[in-house]
Amino acid sequence: MTSIAIDQAPAAICLDMDGTLVDTERLWDIAVYELAEHMGRPLDEATRERTLGNSLQGFFEILGEYTGHRIEGEEFDRLAHQLNTRVTELMRTDMQWRPGAQELLTEIADTGTRVALVTNTTADVAQVPLEFIDRSRFEVVVTGCMVPNGKPAPDPYLLACVRLGLEPGNTVAVEDSVTGATAAVTAGCRVLYIPSTDGQPDVAGAHTHSTLAGVGIAELHTLTSGTPVTAAVGESGV
Repeated sequence: MTSIAIDQAPAAICLDMDGTLVDTERLWDIAVYELAEHMGRPLDEATRERTLGNSLQGFFEILGEYTGHRIEGEEFDRLAHQLNTRVTELMRTDMQWRPGAQELLTEIADTGTRVALVTNTTADVAQVPLEFIDRSRFEVVVTGCMVPNGKPAPDPYLLACVRLGLEPGNTVAVEDSVTGATAAVTAGCRVLYIPSTDGQPDVAGAHTHSTLAGVGIAELHTLTSGTPVTAAVGESGV
């Protein structure tokens, strides 16, 4: 296990879920592409990339712009239900960890580091991956339906920090999308950005890294602060 001085460690870690902890973006891909075809215009890769990590509202705004058909009211509710039902069905049959995620969560638990889950996914859909991850790992859980504006707005991270009783600058956020990293940077968190798909651009203010594999609490501090951390390394707890 890696130990670092208390004044060097982040006061808390805020973790995104889809694409960061669990490999569900490929499942959202299936549901999203199916929905676009249902609406009459197959989705291109650039537009799909724009939707990564978005709230339902943000997703349907982009999809409406792409298809030339504004989605609101009863149609919004119907299509949102269709999308969520399909992705939940896929999640129940094929849930997998992202590289390094399970090991990081184990170290967080072993060291007693405070941790929040911050996702744009609505509570009903998030329930499935949270069962897989184990809800009890998190002191705070913020889902997309708990804030007026989802990512890329800072609201989800600001709410998580309020519930942790911490200033955003004392936390490290881990994200996999431009949308999520932008939200965390805007909130004032230190941000480790690990793109879950190829071709995503860097995000100003976030520290881009290729993978979460091998990243522990000490590395989170080092990667996001730029300050070397002296770590005492003993027997691994994972």
